[in-house]
Amino acid sequence: MSGFQGKKILITGGSSGIGRAAAIQLAAQGAHVAVAARDTGRLEETVAACKDAAPSPDQRFAPVAFDVRDRDAVRAGTAEALDALGGLDILICNSGFAVTGYLHELPDEAFDDLIQVNYMGHVNVIRALLPHFMEQKGGHICLVSSVLGFLGFMGYGPYAASKHAVVGFGHCLRQEMVPHGVQVSQYYPTTTDTPGLARENADKPPETWAIEGTSKVMSPEDAAADLLKHVASGRYEGMKMPDPWYIWIVNRWAPSVVRMMMDGDLRKFLAKRS
Repeated sequence: MSGFQGKKILITGGSSGIGRAAAIQLAAQGAHVAVAARDTGRLEETVAACKDAAPSPDQRFAPVAFDVRDRDAVRAGTAEALDALGGLDILICNSGFAVTGYLHELPDEAFDDLIQVNYMGHVNVIRALLPHFMEQKGGHICLVSSVLGFLGFMGYGPYAASKHAVVGFGHCLRQEMVPHGVQVSQYYPTTTDTPGLARENADKPPETWAIEGTSKVMSPEDAAADLLKHVASGRYEGMKMPDPWYIWIVNRWAPSVVRMMMDGDLRKFLAKRS
């Protein structure tokens, strides 16, 4: 029997990419799932796919449309999810997107939007549901950040900053929830073939491509499976093995080595271009 059997789970960013794939996989494992995003049409499609994957007709599914930047809408939407599922055991905060470019060329809106969606989106949803988790003295909150939540290199300035903010918030949230028996975890996905990846790549500076190299692109299904494996593991931090884990270890204990490697890739590209 799956560890998610009968669990009540809300996933933000659940209408596409990793969130959609995770919702369908959870449905197949017997969970009750609510998916949240802005696009009502895509939410309905995700819920239909969840119903098709569900082994039991008694499982409950709900599309909850709200913009994570709108606090009032978030409060109303999370209340709707609680009512539709009859409670909540697990919250997976997965909303987010990336904008790439040079810091001096990116528009102001890029910085504002990424902080509001990637960081404040997590904060708004979590704060709306904290009274529920604290009252029931249990549950699990998973924040989906990024490998760029603990790294940073040119081209990803506003995105890395927003994901670092998620990580810092998660550290504080974890300890604050200890007295309440609420588990908190963070997951760092690598590059994933989501609808937003093509838009991200279209504006990516050549130096960024050179530093990234030929990193493997995960499918949403593989990334979702690894995310759910992490949620079930009980560990605080998780990422796909082995490459991101290796980078995380080296960056934690010898960050100058990681900077030297990335700067070396940049210098090789600049020398070749010149």
